Amino acid sequence: MRRTFVATILGLFLAVPALAQTSAYCNITEIRADQLSNGVQITVRADGVLEWQPEGGNWGMLYGRRNRIALLFTNAKSQIGKNFIDVSKFPVSYIQLSVPQNAVEGIGVSMVVALFEPSRVNVERSNDQQSVIITVSSERTLVGRQTTNNQAVRTEAAAQLHIEYENGLLSVHSVKTRLYQLMAEIARRTGVNIAVDDSVRNREVSMSVDNLPVDEMIRGIASAYGLALSEVNGVYMVSDGVPTDLAPYRLSGTESFRMKYIKAQVASGLLPTFLYSYLHVNEAQNAVVVTAPTQMLEKIRADFQKIDLPPPQIMIEALAVEISSTEDISASLGLSFTDSWITTASDSGTGDFLYRTVGTLPEEFKARLDALEAQGRARVRANPRMAAVNGQNADIFIGQTKFIKVEVTSYGGKQERIQGVDVGVKLSVRPWTGGNGEITLTIEPEVSNISELDRETGMPVLSTRRAQTTVRVKDGETIVIGGLTQRQEYKTNTKIPILGDLPIVGPLFQGTKTSRINSELLIFVTPHILTDQGRLKDSQQEQNIRQRMLEPQKP
Repeated sequence: MRRTFVATILGLFLAVPALAQTSAYCNITEIRADQLSNGVQITVRADGVLEWQPEGGNWGMLYGRRNRIALLFTNAKSQIGKNFIDVSKFPVSYIQLSVPQNAVEGIGVSMVVALFEPSRVNVERSNDQQSVIITVSSERTLVGRQTTNNQAVRTEAAAQLHIEYENGLLSVHSVKTRLYQLMAEIARRTGVNIAVDDSVRNREVSMSVDNLPVDEMIRGIASAYGLALSEVNGVYMVSDGVPTDLAPYRLSGTESFRMKYIKAQVASGLLPTFLYSYLHVNEAQNAVVVTAPTQMLEKIRADFQKIDLPPPQIMIEALAVEISSTEDISASLGLSFTDSWITTASDSGTGDFLYRTVGTLPEEFKARLDALEAQGRARVRANPRMAAVNGQNADIFIGQTKFIKVEVTSYGGKQERIQGVDVGVKLSVRPWTGGNGEITLTIEPEVSNISELDRETGMPVLSTRRAQTTVRVKDGETIVIGGLTQRQEYKTNTKIPILGDLPIVGPLFQGTKTSRINSELLIFVTPHILTDQGRLKDSQQEQNIRQRMLEPQKP
């Protein structure tokens, strides 16, 4: 008896570590997805306190826009009964559950939520700590059709079905007939074998079609209602077009459509909303992967071919000319501002910008500009050319980076460092065209100068002027931007070596020279619509531009 008692005590103590290794966990009992007006709310419910974290501990995935959400429920097991949940409620595509490979005793559930497009995500727990609520927000607001269960208010046409089969041609007239009833009647009248999957057997069909062969009629019904259809050993197999299990998946096709000119994410958003459940974006290949009934793939392919078109390219030709007098604009350059396209006409002496269109530059414009340069009355600062995709920015900087010595207070002491500051003229141009030979330009010029150094911080104080306007011109017309008056003052310290460093008498051998520069900068902006090959429509004009680009730069 004594030995038995001791053995029993030892057995209890040995069992304690085993009990300690058993971890407490809860069961995920429900995953529900509710459609919101601007997104989807996913509720994960458990029978106990549910702990969660982003998969991999990457909390940054909860900020910004994401294509997918990966969460790990560290203390849970799944009792959902399936690993794949087809949501198909914009912007959520599906939910996939799995057990992590490093899960101890099978405790832990990994949940991946796939989205149709990048969306914002918010994750929070309920007050009782037994639910995790995931809100996926989209920029699109879905307006649903109002439904009611009130039989006194709702009117519904009675189900009607009339089928005629004569000389191999089939006519079907149906009003809200269940799919399995329709297919059964077609099979009885024509003698073909049709199998309808349980997932779609109660789908209602309304149609009126006359005199079609049997196979075309069946394929037409499948295409009209987004059903998967295949013929196996003389039997037509009909199932749901969005595969949720192996049966409809085997009747569907998968194809990857690579986009050439636009982003795959943009292309998928241009198709009708009801197709989102079929589409998935592969960003690495810039492709849209479609899993859908084979008869739908051809239609989707044709739609993508209409969408994936090269956007127009517009070449921006800018000419920056620095002149000493504004009178040279009309007198020497021969430009006229008498057209009706004048957007802004203000005196450049006030520091305001001036926008005017001059139409097409005169043929002798370049010769007159060269003459002004030879007389020292003008100087070409820059003549850049760049191409921009329709609606994208083209940025031009004309100036220089100046380096100044500044003192910075750090850790109670002062340190000197060299600071670079961009000074000059910045020009941002955004062109777009609708293909009618006209171009709309949003132009934003900016002129900056170093006015002084802050006495306390030693940092440069920039004097900046910025404006923005939107104008519309024809292909090849020129816009002149004036009012870019630059007034800069430079101070140069000079001294005689050795003598200038002597005490007391040193300042007698030192001097300060002040120079002021005033100039008027004109910028000529000329947009050109390029062909699909990236060339100008006028070959002679392109040749002239190429010759100017190959000319040696003047000192």
